[in-house]
Amino acid sequence: MAEGLVTDLIKQLLSTAAWGAEQEIRLVVGVEKEIGKLEGNLQAVKGVLNDAEKRQVTEDAVKLWLEKLNNVCYEMEDVVDEWNTELIKSAIQKEEEEKNADNAPVLKKKQVCSFIPSPSCCLGQVDKLARRHDIAHKIKELNEILDEIVKERNRYQFQSTNEPATKVVEQPQTTSFVDVSEIRGRDNVKDGLVSMLLGKGSKEESSPHLISLVGMGGIGKTTLAQLAYNDHAVQAHFEIKVWVCVSDPFDPCKVAKEILESIERQSPNLTALQSLLDRICDNVRGKKFLLVFDDVWTEDSTTWEPFKIALKCVAQGSRIIVTTRKSRVVEIMGSVSIINLEVLSNEDCWLVFRKIAFFDRDPKQCEQLEGLGRQIVEKCKGLPLAAKTLGSLMRFKRTSEEWKSILDNKFWEFEDVERKLYAPLLLSYYDLSSPLRRCFLFCAVFPKDYVFSCDELVFMWMAQGYIKSKKNVEIEIRLETTLKI
Repeated sequence: MAEGLVTDLIKQLLSTAAWGAEQEIRLVVGVEKEIGKLEGNLQAVKGVLNDAEKRQVTEDAVKLWLEKLNNVCYEMEDVVDEWNTELIKSAIQKEEEEKNADNAPVLKKKQVCSFIPSPSCCLGQVDKLARRHDIAHKIKELNEILDEIVKERNRYQFQSTNEPATKVVEQPQTTSFVDVSEIRGRDNVKDGLVSMLLGKGSKEESSPHLISLVGMGGIGKTTLAQLAYNDHAVQAHFEIKVWVCVSDPFDPCKVAKEILESIERQSPNLTALQSLLDRICDNVRGKKFLLVFDDVWTEDSTTWEPFKIALKCVAQGSRIIVTTRKSRVVEIMGSVSIINLEVLSNEDCWLVFRKIAFFDRDPKQCEQLEGLGRQIVEKCKGLPLAAKTLGSLMRFKRTSEEWKSILDNKFWEFEDVERKLYAPLLLSYYDLSSPLRRCFLFCAVFPKDYVFSCDELVFMWMAQGYIKSKKNVEIEIRLETTLKI
């Protein structure tokens, strides 16, 4: 949020200053120096905001620092609006004066009178000067606050955007292992995926056949892939099976090494992508091969292309499963089959929650807490990750009072829940560009479960200055997709 706000504010400052200079209209003497200083301060913090926004999830001090910066930027936006208004007024007045000068009356009396300022004219000039000095004073005050914020920046040792950033919110590495007894509500989807893997009911296509599992973070894409990967029929059907957690960024050499290491059960003494892919081909050529690419983010087709071409050497009936949150990844990787995962039903969500929350608990106590538990589960909105996280939280709360306390309070604010649930979801947020983040966060003005029109929302973004024109189709489409997810 802060990065987009600062970037837009810098653009507004430069645009307003340039327009004022073009119209030969000055605010007050010396204000250009303050504007230059303000721009310098904003540029100084801009480079570290990406790191700061990620660290605020785990560091309260950084969160407060960002809040102070946001507040100053919002106030500065108001001041820039006042400045723009004053410039427009001055430009109109200047245009009218020039027009009047061209059509000046020839009567001598009126010519003489024009040199004598009226009281209303004098008052107007005084009022205009007062407004300009007020704006200049506000700019100076905000600059002083921003000075302090820039000095505080050094205390947190932020990494600038041109340095290799260490992600604070990281997606944990996944494996193919899964406890089937813990899974609820995916039987039909799992059976459908297994049928695709075994090639039942479909004509054989060119290999490898690529299947994409798509859905929001925490909806169970990885779990579904694990269930299918470990299915007995699938295990027997494929000669070679490999699971790779790709995540972000997509490092082709690292991914190739993991594939080869999984096949050969030893770390390859190779570093070049060409050599790694050659060795992979030697191992899988002519064999039925199952490869799972879990948690794919990259939209760069050039990173995927070498694997796509190299793996054409596998036997007919080979499969690749890709799990991703992004529909664009599905298009780029050329998926033949797509499974869009939906949320769980309330009953399935309850089964997931109950399995964890009521583990090793007295049956009578379970009966007493079931009503409260079902009400808590309704707040999960069918998200398996939410049900599991809340189940883990409630597992150690024994009394009805403790359960009711969680139900009645904003339990999303509990640290254990927030960190475990929102950390994975934040990856989707950080994957958006700065302008898209601002557009997305603007949606917080709508009440929960509010149904809004996409067209109206886009016009609101335009009114806020987040986008310049409704012709900016990319923002509209990507945000619509993000909001649906």
